[in-house]
Amino acid sequence: MTVHVIAYDTANPGDTSDLARQLAVFPPERIRRLALLVKTEGNSEVNDFSREYALLAATATLERHGGEALVGRSTFLISTGCEGAMTPFGYLFIDIDDPRATPSPAGRALAFGCARSRSLTPEEIGTPAHAHIVADTVRAAMREAQVGAEDVALVIVKTPVTSHIPATAGAVRNTRVTSAHSKAVGALGAGLALGEVPEARLVREAFDTDHTLHAKRAMVFSGSELDCVEIMLLANRPGAAGELTVHTGFLKDVLDAGGLRALFASAGCRIGEDGMLADPQKVVATLIKSGAAPDGRVRGLRTTMKSSHLDMDKHVRATMSGVAGSILGHARIFISANTVHQAPPGGGLCACIVRGGH
Repeated sequence: MTVHVIAYDTANPGDTSDLARQLAVFPPERIRRLALLVKTEGNSEVNDFSREYALLAATATLERHGGEALVGRSTFLISTGCEGAMTPFGYLFIDIDDPRATPSPAGRALAFGCARSRSLTPEEIGTPAHAHIVADTVRAAMREAQVGAEDVALVIVKTPVTSHIPATAGAVRNTRVTSAHSKAVGALGAGLALGEVPEARLVREAFDTDHTLHAKRAMVFSGSELDCVEIMLLANRPGAAGELTVHTGFLKDVLDAGGLRALFASAGCRIGEDGMLADPQKVVATLIKSGAAPDGRVRGLRTTMKSSHLDMDKHVRATMSGVAGSILGHARIFISANTVHQAPPGGGLCACIVRGGH
């Protein structure tokens, strides 16, 4: 089994022409597992239906390529919001069955695993039960990838804010769950599965409140188009075949270009005198989860992130697209905002997949 990661561009959320072109070289019967990680240019609100549009188009494209069987082996993770210089695009992950593959000379290589939970009830969403469902789903993805928690570099969590099934009769009335609250639950659930968050502290009162708690290898986003938890995790599996590896780093704040350069350097990339990557072709994917401090300040100075008519996440994504793009030389970057329980307040997480890395 060998993993391939390919970026494809989109002209609009429903455009899958480049995806179809990239898929064409892979015989569907040899695809063990497929995942799409997509950025669309919708308004990123709860009623942003670019997610559903992109999902419908991608599903139809995969069905044309490999029928319902391929769709059944596929995971779709779609995130909205392409503010700033960020380009709308997707990452295609394919685990191909290659009988000629041999273990990587580096001793380990990229593997990914995916899992989906059952549908959550309205009463479960936003509660410790929701967090435990996230943890169980992360563990299922680890089993599929055949890795342990120590091998995992990054867990990508898609978590619901609403349920599509009726509330339980006689149950306590369910209150509205915000996107931030759902992300908080998802992050702490992932941290529990990876051994980074103590189970005893996984209580309702901690969600989006106790910011001393955070996972260290989780990027979480939420959506109203699903009522289950979907997980995709990236790991460097010992004995795996392939030339790709995944690396994770941390960001102090939304201006931390040095943190990004440190990530790429740790992955074996060269940084030029101008601060840009000297070998950008080596990086096949870049993922960033960036946040803003609760007071809206950056390095002690006031910003309008919290006082603007625009949602703070939009400011963060736009800023980070410029910071990261100035290093990579392009803005085909998966950037997500709001790092609640995914990093210390104001901080962030970054990851890259490189060819021929350490």
